[in-house]
Amino acid sequence: MRFFCESIDTESVLDPVESHHLCRVLRAQKGTPVELFDGKGTLAEGIVEQIDKKHAVIRNQTITQTPPPTSGRVILAVSFAKGQRFDWLVEKCTELGVDHIAGVQFERTVKLGKETAMERYRKISITAAKQCGRLFLPAFTGPAKFEAALDLLKDQYPHSQILYGEPAGGGLLDQPEIKDGSDLIIIVGPEGGLTEDEKTRLVKDGASGVSVNRNILRIETAAVAFCATICATICSTQR
Repeated sequence: MRFFCESIDTESVLDPVESHHLCRVLRAQKGTPVELFDGKGTLAEGIVEQIDKKHAVIRNQTITQTPPPTSGRVILAVSFAKGQRFDWLVEKCTELGVDHIAGVQFERTVKLGKETAMERYRKISITAAKQCGRLFLPAFTGPAKFEAALDLLKDQYPHSQILYGEPAGGGLLDQPEIKDGSDLIIIVGPEGGLTEDEKTRLVKDGASGVSVNRNILRIETAAVAFCATICATICSTQR
């Protein structure tokens, strides 16, 4: 059983949400073995020392720290989608191992993102990370307009390569950037497509347009297909 804990030490206290899940849903008892992670590379193995529905104390027996990646990171800059579709996107991209999800407002974006939604996306990513076993939570930024978002990501990942969805582009697996260990900024625009001005800006920055599928995909489908292909390729080259 794995639980999220912001601060991991020899003795860790779970927040009320995690404590309730441990106590009421899983019906853990004193002495039950558990794992804790903080989303920043720390993993602890311990046992329940005290427990009730609002308060659980874990006595950690081992604590390990994994350093964050410094290359080969996958950064998704994606248009907001309506309803719960963006929630699903966050969940699946967390499971796939995406390192950064940036919500972007393109010229044709219909759904305008809200800063207040970022905490909800983070909670969704925590649940997904618990399920899939990843140690690092994705970073979340946004909402920001396209050019501002691109400038911020280029500053944060100065040696990155940029790929964007383009039905007439080359094949995704044919792109050498995927296999050379570079950080990859993946641009997924709105369902109306990128404007010519947005494409011109991307080409100016050295971006490559790639085709993910012969069909026209919805935002969340394109993002997951894009990231799944890239993450699988990165995984296979690191073996």
